[in-house]
Amino acid sequence: MQIWITGAGSGIGKALALRYAAGGHTVVVSGRTLDKLNAVRDEAEPLAGRIIPMTYDVSDDDVTKTSSDLLAGLTPHLDLVIMNAGACEYIKGQTLEPAMFRRVMDANFFGMINTTNVAMPLLRKAPHRPVLAGVCSLAGFIGFPRAEAYAASKAASRYLMHSLRIDFSDVVDVCAINPGFVETPMTERNDFPMPFLMTADDAAARIQHGLKHRPRELNFPRRLTFMLRLAQLSGGLWYALMSRQRQKERREREKSRKKPA
Repeated sequence: MQIWITGAGSGIGKALALRYAAGGHTVVVSGRTLDKLNAVRDEAEPLAGRIIPMTYDVSDDDVTKTSSDLLAGLTPHLDLVIMNAGACEYIKGQTLEPAMFRRVMDANFFGMINTTNVAMPLLRKAPHRPVLAGVCSLAGFIGFPRAEAYAASKAASRYLMHSLRIDFSDVVDVCAINPGFVETPMTERNDFPMPFLMTADDAAARIQHGLKHRPRELNFPRRLTFMLRLAQLSGGLWYALMSRQRQKERREREKSRKKPA
């Protein structure tokens, strides 16, 4: 297969690239930092597959044409595209910063739109029916504290994938991938508990296996998916519990600030 993976310099994208390369596939890995992509290629050197680095910023609307031409020079067609590039930022206090929301949406949502536009000409050339997959998140299923920008962008991306599965059904199978918490450079900054945390390689293995079946949606881990589905059905209970917890945290922070030094 001819594969393109965005955000492949680290985390899930890197793990996917190494797995597919080990299977003998040709993988174009893209990201903003060429050194990281070259390191992935060098790590895969002993493998039977072939990894080709390509610098590409998913949030740059103006590079669609040049990136399409560059990609076409690296591979004759695409059998699989995994849109994995993304960003995560959380709100601070009760202030919503529009610039921060735009940064996250540019990477997570508009980045998928740009990548789809770049990939479609080569997906149309695939000898067999190709797959377009977007890495969204279980966070997009229900409201989480401080995650207004991140989870909203992932919910929008998930909806985008579902709609593309309809409108692009004559060309490609489209899949929304919704992982739970995964050990990546992005989640290393999280300052809260992450239940059912898995390694990037474990997540990549689940994605690689799941995409063989071309599902509309690929959700994992199952236990966290079940818990969030249950929370969706709980009416206002989830939001009441989360709100109470957040209010408690704010009161405790205010008390700690008022304590004499």
